[in-house]
Amino acid sequence: MQHTQGRRGPAFARRGKGTYGSQRGDRTQGVERIDRAPRDQRSDTRFDEQPRPSVQPPFMKGRRRDDRFAGRPKFDQRTRGPRAAAAPRLRSGSSTSWENVAEWYGTHLSAPGTYQSEVVWPGALRLLGVGAGKKFLDVACGEGTFAQMISKQGGEVVGVDALPTLVRQAQKKNIRKADFFVADAADVARQIPDQKFDGAAMVLALQNVSDMPGVFASVAKLLHRNASFVIVLNHPAFRIPRQSSWGFEEERKMMYRRVDSYLSENAIPMQMHPGDAPDVKTTSFHRPISSYITQLAANGFVVDAMEEWMSHKESTSGPRAKAENRIRKEVPMFLAIRARKI
Repeated sequence: MQHTQGRRGPAFARRGKGTYGSQRGDRTQGVERIDRAPRDQRSDTRFDEQPRPSVQPPFMKGRRRDDRFAGRPKFDQRTRGPRAAAAPRLRSGSSTSWENVAEWYGTHLSAPGTYQSEVVWPGALRLLGVGAGKKFLDVACGEGTFAQMISKQGGEVVGVDALPTLVRQAQKKNIRKADFFVADAADVARQIPDQKFDGAAMVLALQNVSDMPGVFASVAKLLHRNASFVIVLNHPAFRIPRQSSWGFEEERKMMYRRVDSYLSENAIPMQMHPGDAPDVKTTSFHRPISSYITQLAANGFVVDAMEEWMSHKESTSGPRAKAENRIRKEVPMFLAIRARKI
């Protein structure tokens, strides 16, 4: 992908709404990279990514940029292991730690106009079939916003997340007919064996979980027959960290999506705060769509719906605004899969 000098930096970032900011982990729908190569060698450009958060991670509060590394808490791979850009730690070593950025994540989701609030959550609620008198499991529930939406539509909900900080945030919301507790998603069936659910959801989380079969097996044990399991992902075919990027063809004045690798499964380190805390990383696990379908079938599910959701943003100015708006309608950002327990 080619960039002229005039397209770099702030000039490139100002083209329309949502065209600036760095890429982050899955919970924020980003595809963060940790390499420092020129932009055309990185995983993605800044087009259609969320603005970089102004909220500092907890260990940065009260510090200047030049002393940001002094006394910083360490990212402990031994106890937290590699990890869903919204998911908790599953079994030991099966998920990426988000504890260092949990407070920032809760603040980010409260901002208006996010992909979650405009695209992801409404679509997930519709596929899940939320209604009064039904009980749902929110896997990797985060700080409880999606569970709160289930509650508002009359559903009862149990939310589980491996991050104590996020669970505490969810509990403080005092959501009606909602319970939250810390649990590994791949082990949750053992922790609540006496409960059954009419549906389950895992929203923008599974990509950061290494033990996907374990999660599917655990959720299957907790669902009633014919209950729905809704999974929302950053689109595995188009949003592959370090292996996908935006390009612009000058002759045709058209943007395109370049994909360098798709079928190979990879574990990819991600920086959460590249400028302020480059050592704080999570892990994103790329899998082709067939891997998700195969593992769902192996654990007693049948897929009955699959949707691809595009960005809600719009470029209103800049020389490439027309091309950006066109490509948003052609290349989806998210993939939603609904499977039923058989």
